[in-house]
Amino acid sequence: MSHQEPTKQNDDLKYNMRDMVVDSTSVSWVDGINGRLFYRGINIAELAAHATFEETAWLLLTGKLPTKSRLDSFQWGLSNMSHSQEKVIRIIEEFPQYSNPLLVLQTCLASLACIDREDEYFEEENYIEKVMRIISQTPVILSAAYRHYLGVPLLEPRSDLPFIENFIYMLFGKIPTKNQTRCMEIALIIQMDHGFNPSTFTARTVASTLANFYSATSAAVGALSGSLHGGASVLTLEMLEKAKQSGNVSVFVQNLLQSGGKIMGMGHRVYKTVDPRAIIFKDLLTQLTAKEEKTSDLKILNQIEEEARKYFKEKMLPIYVNVDFWSGSVYKKLGIHPVLYSAIFAAARMVGWCSHILELRQNNRVYSPLSNYNGEINIPYIPIEQR
Repeated sequence: MSHQEPTKQNDDLKYNMRDMVVDSTSVSWVDGINGRLFYRGINIAELAAHATFEETAWLLLTGKLPTKSRLDSFQWGLSNMSHSQEKVIRIIEEFPQYSNPLLVLQTCLASLACIDREDEYFEEENYIEKVMRIISQTPVILSAAYRHYLGVPLLEPRSDLPFIENFIYMLFGKIPTKNQTRCMEIALIIQMDHGFNPSTFTARTVASTLANFYSATSAAVGALSGSLHGGASVLTLEMLEKAKQSGNVSVFVQNLLQSGGKIMGMGHRVYKTVDPRAIIFKDLLTQLTAKEEKTSDLKILNQIEEEARKYFKEKMLPIYVNVDFWSGSVYKKLGIHPVLYSAIFAAARMVGWCSHILELRQNNRVYSPLSNYNGEINIPYIPIEQR
């Protein structure tokens, strides 16, 4: 075999990117061993306890917390850009009513690249303005897609409401309570970024070609729409309902595991202990759950976790709850339809995707990995009459 021919590899050899370092980042760090997540070096537990959505977004986008004047300017900018794009709204209204809001978002982000004709400039000072427009338009698109899905009139954004309150208002048509607002805000904060997950890697890959910001974030939404990335919270709720209907949670979990089934919302590729985001989501669900609810999601999920942990401990498996175990029940308590759960994830992760694109722009190199060819070579062409 000449040196120019592909090297045949053992068919049993598995090729994947699980343990491959493809680039460096200072946006976030996942400490899987100790169950910690840091944004620009700050533990998300601190951000969830003290920071606002806008503060955390600015931190991820620029690498530092904003001053008071910078924060005011950023908040004003997001509000000023949170208006309905007439052409985008017309696109949404043309979709079938039961279109998934996440897929609507993917399409509408791509359409914004056609509407915003300034997407070709590469001056660094304009990058923040570009990503602010994407971040501010995401809840506008999602709320319109959601209300279209429900078959109710679409709502215009309100310039007098802060970012999170405006998002909830556009979804439901009423101003949320302070507790509802803060719960949604924390949910978005703790899901903004999480290392080089598939959607983030997709955003960086597309952006590395110097494609525009809309194309890169639209592609990231497409990656998030896959069932192996952004949909486990809905599957967890489905499991929860089956556990309730079974009448005996312990027996339900035992039968599920012994038959080879999975406990949705448990296990994580990186974390070898409890997902730190799950801890925060559980606290949110506790705040939203009334004590008198005997069959509350909180109580049943606690029973499922306890029974599953007994099983995994006996098997010596480091499997713990992840962010999806509690998040669906939090959204459910906030009155949100399950069709929007993955889309809310995208609204949060949009900040992280944009942060990674900005980081990549500072020293851009195109992502062009190698592959291993495992097909045949030198196969002769057979004329069609001889096939």
